[in-house]
Amino acid sequence: MDEIWQREKERRSHELYNGRLFSVDHCDAKTIVGWISEYRYFLAQRREPSLLAALKIKPLAVTGVLSCPDGVLFGRRSARSEMDAGCWELVPSGSVDDAAVGPAGQVSLERCLLIELEEEIGIGASEMSAHCRAVALVEDPQSHVTDVGIMLSTACSAAQIQHRFATLENREYSELEIVAPAEVQAFRQDRADSLGAVSAALLDILMQSGLSAGFLSSGFEVSQDANYKNLK
Repeated sequence: MDEIWQREKERRSHELYNGRLFSVDHCDAKTIVGWISEYRYFLAQRREPSLLAALKIKPLAVTGVLSCPDGVLFGRRSARSEMDAGCWELVPSGSVDDAAVGPAGQVSLERCLLIELEEEIGIGASEMSAHCRAVALVEDPQSHVTDVGIMLSTACSAAQIQHRFATLENREYSELEIVAPAEVQAFRQDRADSLGAVSAALLDILMQSGLSAGFLSSGFEVSQDANYKNLK
């Protein structure tokens, strides 16, 4: 694992940061329980899949289905992204890290998502029109990342969103597209080869349920396991 990390540092040192991420241990329709791992172990597991049996790192992430008066927001990931480079996905999205773990071990998925929203798009929490609502849980069998799909909305127009995005210095997306609700299914079909697996699965779930009903309640909880796992 150390050799893999060293090689990655030599290849892209200025872009690599060994953060701490939330890894899922087990979950059901109401609760996710997990532990905190270092990012370098997950990277090693991605580069050498046989390490999964020993490390068992299954990162938790959030993906927002952000609607505005003009439609649903999508972004094309930067070509330098570690995962799904160049692919389209629902925005905002990102991993859950240790900064989201409260004193009692509870994790605020809404807080995670709103932080991603401001970092990726430039829209603040005060500009949201309603509370976030968890509606789906999707696991990517390739990366072993578990995403919680969360619906949220803003009164900002497409033009305002694009303007905020244009002012960001460090962009995780090369471009944004706001798709009218009536065109989302066509967008899903047209971008089938370039749409991230998690976003594709979330869209399929939400379109089947009319983009409204979900199978997770708003009382969804995430906890850090008291038996903290230290990887040496």
